[in-house]
This record gives sequence, C-alpha cells and structure tokens, in this order.
Amino acid sequence: MSITRLISGMLFLSILLLVFPGKTTSKEHAINSTLPIKAADCLIVDSDKNILMIDEAISGRYSIPGGSIIGEETAEQAAKREAYEETGLHVNVGKQIAQTYNSVIFACKLVSPSPYFIDSQGRKVLMAWSAPHFGKEVTRVLMMPNNKAVRDNYRFPEHKWMFKGWIPEVQPSEFVLSAGERSVLTPFYRAQLIWLQTLHEWKAKSSGVEAFVTTTIALGSLFTPFLFLATLIYIRAYHGHRAALIYGAGLLAVSIFVLILTTVVELPRPYFIDPVFGEQDTLGYTLPSTMVSLTTFFFCWLLLNWDKEVYPQGRKRFSLLGMFFVAFISGKVLFQGEHYPSDMVMGLLIGFGFAVGFRRLKDWRFANRKRALISARFWLISFVAVATIGIAIHKPHIVYLSAFCLGTYCSILWLKAFPLYVSAVRRPSKLTFFMISLAGVLAIILAENAISSRYAVNTIIVAVNCAAAWGISVWLLVVTPRIFHQFVR
Repeated sequence: MSITRLISGMLFLSILLLVFPGKTTSKEHAINSTLPIKAADCLIVDSDKNILMIDEAISGRYSIPGGSIIGEETAEQAAKREAYEETGLHVNVGKQIAQTYNSVIFACKLVSPSPYFIDSQGRKVLMAWSAPHFGKEVTRVLMMPNNKAVRDNYRFPEHKWMFKGWIPEVQPSEFVLSAGERSVLTPFYRAQLIWLQTLHEWKAKSSGVEAFVTTTIALGSLFTPFLFLATLIYIRAYHGHRAALIYGAGLLAVSIFVLILTTVVELPRPYFIDPVFGEQDTLGYTLPSTMVSLTTFFFCWLLLNWDKEVYPQGRKRFSLLGMFFVAFISGKVLFQGEHYPSDMVMGLLIGFGFAVGFRRLKDWRFANRKRALISARFWLISFVAVATIGIAIHKPHIVYLSAFCLGTYCSILWLKAFPLYVSAVRRPSKLTFFMISLAGVLAIILAENAISSRYAVNTIIVAVNCAAAWGISVWLLVVTPRIFHQFVR
C-alpha cells in the first residue's frame, strides 16, 4: 500500500514540474553554491557557438578566462580584469549564469570586434600577443568548439559538461578574420618580415625548396628542452661532477636570461603578425631565439674547454658539427615564422658570450678559496635569486629552474656529508653512466606528466614540476653515481 502511494506521489510531482517548469536561474547551474565566492570567469562565444578559451602555459590545458578576486573588487570587476590580462580584450560583463564551487561564471561580450586568423589545424586563433599575461600564463587564445576533443583537454571538469546549457545564455561577440598586423612593427622588423614572407613564397612555388624546408624543419625540431637536459647528463657522464656543475650553471644562466628577454621585450613573433606561417608551439615573445642560444652555448662551451691532450684531434669536425646544427635550428625557426633573422644573431651572441664568460668564471673563488660555481653557497644564492625573479615577473618556467638550483644545493650538502664522487673512466663505462642517468630522468619526467595531468589546480601543477626539477638534479648528482658504483664494483 505504501509503495502504491509513493509511486502516485512521484507521478503527481512529475506532472506539476511539467506544467509549472518555472524560470531558469543561475542557481540551477550551481555546484555547491554555499561556498564563498573567491574567483570569477568569463564565458565568451561567437555566432557559431565556439567558446573563447586560453591555452594555459602551466597546465597545458584549455580554460575560459578568469581568476581570483583581488582585494575589495567585485566578482564582475575581477572577471573583467582577468579577461583583459589573459586575452588583451576588453569585455562587458553581463549576467551571472552559473556558480561552480567558489567561482562564478558571467556571460560576457567583447566591447569591439577582435581579429583572428586560421592556423594550420583550422582553429580560430586570436591575435592576443599584447595581453599582459601572454607568454607567462597564456600561450595562445582560441575560439574552440564544444566537442569531445576540447572537453578532454579542458582543465575544469565542473565546467566542460555545463557548456551546452550555458552557451545559449551568452550573447555572441563579433570576431573578424584578419590578414595580419604588420603596422605594429618597426621598419627594421618589417623589412625582416617581408624577407621571411618571400622565403615562404619560394617554398610554395618550388618543390625543391619545399623539400629543403621540410628537411630543415624536421632536423631543427630535434632540438627541444629535453635535449639540452640530455647535454647536462652527457657532461656529467663524460666530463665529471665539477664540469657538470659549471656547465649546469651556464645552462641555467642562459635559460633564465633568454626567458626574461622573451617575457619583458614585447616584440611579436612573425606568425603573430602574418598567419601565412601558421600557429607554432612557442612561449613568449620573439627576442632572442632560445634554441639558438642554448645550442651555441653547448658547442662553444665544449670547444673552449677542449682538452687537447686527451682529444688531440676532432676539434675542427666538432666545430663544423656545431655550425651545422645551429644552421638547421635557425632555418627551422625562420621558416616557421617563430623568429626574425636578427633574433638568430642575438641568440648566437648570447650563447657565445655566456660560454666565454663561464670559461673565465670556472676558476672564480670565494674569499675562503673555494671555487664558487661548485659550492653550496653559490647554488643557494642562485635558488633565492632565480625564485625571486620568477615570482616577480610571473614566469613559472623560471620558478622551475629555481627548483633545479635547490636540488643542486641539497645534492652538494649530501655529498659533503656522504662523499661519493664516482665518474666513469673508460668509454663503455661512461656510456653506462649516461644511460643510467638518462633512464632515471625519463622516469621522473614521465611520473611528473602522469601526476600533473590528473590535477586542475595550477598550484599543484607548479609544485609537481618543481619537485621533478629538484628530483632530476638529485638523481644526476647523488643517486646515479651510487647506482653506477654498485653496478661496476
């Protein structure tokens, strides 16, 4: 009898809901809406129901513009500020359409039409290189469809399943297909852009030139940040502990210097100006070329520290090999519109200058006659300085490098307490040492990717990346020598 009454009551309630559906408010889109509001987001769409999203530098995922409420500002003011900081676009903040946990989502519309271009993947990419957080928190701004591929790479799970209901509540903004923004360049860079455009035209007209360009891009693409990490492993395996610390200090200095320049010198890359080059996977502005700087430093550092007694021959061949690789890297970034020719020159000068500088600094000593670059004090000071710079200019990649400094500092302290400076002598043993180091570094990187991919909070992602950087230095300087010692004993 009670079951019959329960079913009758449920049917009666269902009929009431169908007859009197009521008004839809943001409360119906709320998730745990009793939490205090601490953040605000902007939902912006176009006439095709594409959603304006940012490609985050920290997480590598998509999200809509938004962030924390600062001080006494209202949620609407925070949404407007965050939208400008992350996209460079001014918006009118409309009604609140949802609340997810401690964040509110507003329906927003652009104040004026925004230009965009179509990249090689057919995506609408906005010309947002002038945004305050571009190159720091944001790598690009795109108009993305609400499909499975986008949702799978979206950062906040509480958002992606609600877009279908939110989009109809947002008034579409206007976006305009643009042919480029050459007028923002000075005559010096405009002339270089014209030269790069001419190269692109030659590629389109000649199959031979196209084959050459394709080969150059393929070879140049081999040079990635991981490869330069592998050069540090090579130095430790083949040149010893002290050489690894000195070379690591130089590699760190070049990386930080280049990251600072590409953050503070707001000069747009060629593909930001002319969409003919397509969209590339880069971070920050154009000056200078990071890969050219690091490659030049690596080859120049080895040439300047060449031991003629151990290796009486091969220096000229190594010099030619270095010129060959620098040429291919330069060609790759020029053909893809990542840099201007003057950026290549600047990269060469930076790499060579730092190599010469650290050649002179390798015997620099403190007042107590200890070599500075291999001392714990130097790496502790470097950790504090690098972390301060990274936080000050809001550059997470510099913060990661500070964790590497901290790991080196901890490793030196450990080796002082438990000294074991093991280095391979023969070539087969050096190769074994190199492979042990490389395997451990790869395992740390894979673990970092697996862990950080499970979290949507930037603070956790930064912490995991810092832990990985710390772990790599400890593995290279402390753990690998002990494993190698046990292996060959």
